[in-house]
Amino acid sequence: MSRVRLLMTLFLLVAVSACADAETGKKPDPTSVAQGKALYQQNCQKCHQKEGEGEKPVPAYIRQLGFVAAMPLDETSHAWHHGDRQMVQTILNGTPSTKRMPAWKGKISEQEAKYIVAYIKSLWPPEILACQGPKHMTCKAGRNQMMRK
Repeated sequence: MSRVRLLMTLFLLVAVSACADAETGKKPDPTSVAQGKALYQQNCQKCHQKEGEGEKPVPAYIRQLGFVAAMPLDETSHAWHHGDRQMVQTILNGTPSTKRMPAWKGKISEQEAKYIVAYIKSLWPPEILACQGPKHMTCKAGRNQMMRK
């Protein structure tokens, strides 16, 4: 009987943690967006700007070698090409290849990173949100957005 109870407990923990995750391609809940906005303003806004528009590109003749501007997080760039889990991992682990995006692991929790992702997703129009993640390549709105660039 205790083995059944243990399995049920594990099942419930997995089910609850899956529900707590933001879901790729789905609209985030307003509470998560509000918490994410506060965290974004505190930790991300300096580089990614107030509404996620990113930094303006620096002309090559004056920028430091290897400098990469903070990318937009709104629908004008490719943030929406990534699933929620990948975005959380980028927030927590940074981007070692460019050394520009710092790793936030140890400064914010995984749940806080999920809230930030919820806020970022709130910046996207519904047709882009519906194309988030791997399906961005086959989704009509995704193709249209990519052609506008």
